[in-house]
Amino acid sequence: MNTTTPFVSVVLPFYKAGDEFIQAIESIRNQTFTAWELLLVNNNAPSYASSIVHYYTSMDSRILHFHENHQGIAHALNKGLKHSRGRYIARMDADDYSLADRLQKQYNFLESRKAIDVVASQTRFHSGLEKSHGYELFVQWQNSILIPDQHNLYRFIESPVAHPSVMFRRNLIDLYGLYTLENVPEDYELWLRWMDHGVLINKLDEPLLQWNDHHGRLSRQHKNYSVEAFFTVKSHYLARWIKKFVPKDKKIVVCGSSKTARRRAAMLSDKGVDVFGFTDVKKRHGLPVHFIPYEQIKEPGAWFLINLIATRGVGQQIRAFFSGRGFVEGKDFILAA
Repeated sequence: MNTTTPFVSVVLPFYKAGDEFIQAIESIRNQTFTAWELLLVNNNAPSYASSIVHYYTSMDSRILHFHENHQGIAHALNKGLKHSRGRYIARMDADDYSLADRLQKQYNFLESRKAIDVVASQTRFHSGLEKSHGYELFVQWQNSILIPDQHNLYRFIESPVAHPSVMFRRNLIDLYGLYTLENVPEDYELWLRWMDHGVLINKLDEPLLQWNDHHGRLSRQHKNYSVEAFFTVKSHYLARWIKKFVPKDKKIVVCGSSKTARRRAAMLSDKGVDVFGFTDVKKRHGLPVHFIPYEQIKEPGAWFLINLIATRGVGQQIRAFFSGRGFVEGKDFILAA
């Protein structure tokens, strides 16, 4: 047992263990920053994984092994967090790898920027799948979000950071709790919970992690990462944000009037958001509230708009159109799809 207290605890849960798992471990062992511990959390992996883990724990006292019987990455992550000793927590997945200077650069950033509690990095996307263009565009969007104001502003569009790229202060867990065990994306819920409490997230303007895409990735196959699961989390924190920051005299209008947009608007209404009406490029009849043609929404002071149209590119069009009319994003409208 290594009795030296590490500065950084790297939490790496694993379920499948192959060549990529070995590469992930090696990428931590090869870091230029050496004051770390690596917590390998076995989440009911196949028996052959034991030999891999035994090899590394026997050769490097900084590598520790834990077992979590409850299936699910959130359970495994919480197990790792409970046993972590570092001042900072870094995340790592079993199918990715970190560049050699990742921990050093993130550690230096948090040491020098006391107001920032979470630092992520851009990621280098790699996929062997034929149909991965949409995921690649998502990674490009994530990589474009760097400073805290951008993370705060764009948090309701999608998850603004790649989970395995983050390092954060250990006291966030003490202050705001562990990963949720609900059937929702545990990382996105955590970011929204933290930002709801005013936690600032920054992203380094360089890729320090290779994010490998494949059919078996949880975000592609598990129900916790479905579109509806994401909006379940989003609607909870978006409703809280609206109640905090949107003046009560503003009329809240949803951009989009399809069945999906109406269903998601109803979720916001159930959480206490007073939806005045809908706007769209075509008038839709039979709505439960008002329909306001978008051409009539001219004065920023009277309205607050929530975009719930998920079609790629529409959010940018809505941003351009209403910004051109003097509406300010985050004050007069928000993109939530």
